[in-house]
Amino acid sequence: MPPFEWSEASSRLLKAELVREKLTFAQLAQRLKALGVQETEASVKNKLFRGTFSATFLMQCMAAMGRETLHVGSVFPEGMPRGPALDSAGVDSTSAPE
Repeated sequence: MPPFEWSEASSRLLKAELVREKLTFAQLAQRLKALGVQETEASVKNKLFRGTFSATFLMQCMAAMGRETLHVGSVFPEGMPRGPALDSAGVDSTSAPE
């Protein structure tokens, strides 16, 4: 399995929410501005296409779109171990730095 591209998945996730809400990048930027978040259409596009935005920006976008939930599992590949399955995925938790 190729390595999982977290930034690509983040980008797809937030863009899918925009589509669900039938919003353009410009409309999202306008709503963000109404929340006091200074973003332009271009800066929103850049963040979404890079996929390297902060959790703060994600929360601001969700508020601007009127969304309260986000189903991140929709962008995970089938068979990707998650949660407790990772406890036995070969990671030695006893060697973690303090």
